[in-house]
Amino acid sequence: MAGLRSVTVGTQNLSETINLFHNILGLNYEEQSSKNAVRFGDADLSPGTRIHFIEVPNYTAETNQVLSIGLRTPTDSGLVEYQEILESHDIEHGEIIEMNNHKHFEFKDDNGQFIDIYSNEHNSGVPLGMPSENSAVNPLHQVQGLGPVIIQVNELLLTTSILSQVFGLEHFAEYAPTTDADFKVQVFRLGEGGLGGELHIFEAAENIPLPEYGAVDQIEISIDSKEQYRKALQQLESIGIPYQTLKQNDSESLRITENSGLSFIFTHEKA
Repeated sequence: MAGLRSVTVGTQNLSETINLFHNILGLNYEEQSSKNAVRFGDADLSPGTRIHFIEVPNYTAETNQVLSIGLRTPTDSGLVEYQEILESHDIEHGEIIEMNNHKHFEFKDDNGQFIDIYSNEHNSGVPLGMPSENSAVNPLHQVQGLGPVIIQVNELLLTTSILSQVFGLEHFAEYAPTTDADFKVQVFRLGEGGLGGELHIFEAAENIPLPEYGAVDQIEISIDSKEQYRKALQQLESIGIPYQTLKQNDSESLRITENSGLSFIFTHEKA
């Protein structure tokens, strides 16, 4: 799989986050007690379906670089079911609207983090994961994959240059978020593309400082090949951008962190 692999943000309360994403939205989850964290995803917690939350005292989404996390339900009917589920728990949500012929709606979690649920009915590209048999939500409608992620950065030109020139992401569209907006959101296509392979980026109106609690927000992207990974590593060495390498049994990753605390992780999954 090449596309969005995982998204990481903070939370003030893991219990409340588990209640929302597992008990209400129906995602599978796994706690990581040593890290005071939890990750959610499909039945197998597969890459491309994962949202990670780290418990941080005094966490606030006001300085969050990750403005909106997209999640995908298989069909338009799933949007209606999720709206009804949220209403039954007195959680406010927006109306169903369209973006590039894909229907979606938004709501906020307990931390003020925007979550967008998209219909995958007319989508192609990065596939959905597997529904869970133990979910409170109908398997036909369960969220089973990440959707577009919208982020704000301090230096748009620098960030987009690194994404395209170092890591080979494709810049393929831009749009004005509102009719009176004086800026454009830049859209990058990741791997197989579609809703599960889109990263939307714009420059923050004011400089985003590194929070007192340090770097939390992370966007992880699966890249296509070992050769692409090697080229990115060579480019980082050549340019002199600080980076970290992360190695696990099934993957190897490069991580760069911006001055605002937002980290990009580029992962090659070993065959």
